[in-house]
Amino acid sequence: MWVKILFIVYLIALVYTVIRILLDTDSTPKTLAYLLLVFVFPVFGMVFYFSLGVNYRHQKSTAEGVAQHYELDHKYQKEVADHTHELLRSSRDEIGHFEPLIRFLRKIGGEHLSQSRLSLLINGEEKFPDVLETLERAEHHIHMEYYAWENDQRGNQIKDVLLKKIAQGVRVRVLYDDFASAKIKKNVARELKEAGAEIYPQIKVLLWQLANRLNHRDHRKIIIVDGTVGFVGGINVSDRYDNSIDTGLFWRDTHVKITGPLVRSLQRHFTVSWNTSTPAKVEFGKDLFPDIEVVTSERFSLGQIVAGGPIYPKSNIMLSYFKIFTLAREKLYVTNPYFIPSDSIMDALKQAALSGVDVRLLLPFKSDSKIVGAASRFYFSDLLDAGVRIFLYKKGFVHAKTLVCDSMLSVVGTANMDIRSFDLNFEIMSVIYDKAFAQELENAFLKDLDECLEVSPEDWKKRGFLERLVYSVARLISSLL
Repeated sequence: MWVKILFIVYLIALVYTVIRILLDTDSTPKTLAYLLLVFVFPVFGMVFYFSLGVNYRHQKSTAEGVAQHYELDHKYQKEVADHTHELLRSSRDEIGHFEPLIRFLRKIGGEHLSQSRLSLLINGEEKFPDVLETLERAEHHIHMEYYAWENDQRGNQIKDVLLKKIAQGVRVRVLYDDFASAKIKKNVARELKEAGAEIYPQIKVLLWQLANRLNHRDHRKIIIVDGTVGFVGGINVSDRYDNSIDTGLFWRDTHVKITGPLVRSLQRHFTVSWNTSTPAKVEFGKDLFPDIEVVTSERFSLGQIVAGGPIYPKSNIMLSYFKIFTLAREKLYVTNPYFIPSDSIMDALKQAALSGVDVRLLLPFKSDSKIVGAASRFYFSDLLDAGVRIFLYKKGFVHAKTLVCDSMLSVVGTANMDIRSFDLNFEIMSVIYDKAFAQELENAFLKDLDECLEVSPEDWKKRGFLERLVYSVARLISSLL
């Protein structure tokens, strides 16, 4: 009797779980992985899904984010001058064959094309001194949004400058990821808050909401000072990104400093995140979005900012990568630490290589995640067969998220090339149309190749059955992460 009752209860729970998976999971690979899990491991699979897979408050938080994005963006598009069309007409040489990309980003994200001075920053030893100096010059406000902030040397140096600026009357607003920056809650965050900073987790982690909160992270790394100077890239606030500090592992990463009108695009996305995550809403105003004059005698680069996350109606990050790959004509050099591409990205890379484009991927030789590292290798065979060259960085760990296309276009940002960055995490990246900047980033890429082992297509085909099986299983598991 009891066996029949338990069996009926199990069937009802199974049907309910399957329906929830089908209705609530957008990604096809993730949907299939969850279904496989609940059928192969019935009880464990259901417990796993409802513990780590269900986004209990996703609809509520997404609705709030969409509302804030719409409200802010209406004012932004109305009040901030958009020079996209005139810059398209006057900058054909720098833009080249990437005009369709500019129009595409303007369409899907309302991203203005702007002129600004850009500085490439290689590793933390270049970024942190520049950041500290820029923070010291703040007069009105400092905005920061970071995935990981550590209670270490660099983390406390930045904290100390912020405390100093607060005492001088500068408004400090900070968003941090509650999961990755958990260590600063009782020290750095507390000290800043007590001094008068407005500091909040962008997505708060609560144990009973573990699923939603682990599946949506604020992966951005941005700083905005007075609405005129900004930083964006892959470098978190941590000593391990600074190779002048001995942490036992060389860390290769990239950031960019932006001075000029393009910073207003960074500010736009920070403000939406702030108003979505905190009770202290900020209003659109000239103090946050100042009119910035471009000095025509100085050299400027053209750029756009692209933001992604669950509040956006489209997968802006993935679509931007896809568009760039399909526009490539001669060279496409991509550096990324976490490479688990969607079918669309795979197809775009393969078609570029098969069309004669020199496509090169620079990935870690040893990932900081064994599952992700193994899953990445699942895709090597198809890419190598298409003519893509794959290089594995051996000097340390490569964490940069960059690309250079045709020695004209550059991308420096926070987005990995995986489902998390495409659909789940809040990400942001700069798209730069400038030959000199692209050449600088390309030179850095070619220099990094000296520290790499190139994957031989012939040797790769000699892999054993067990190795291939491990990569296939890791790829399946990665869809659940």
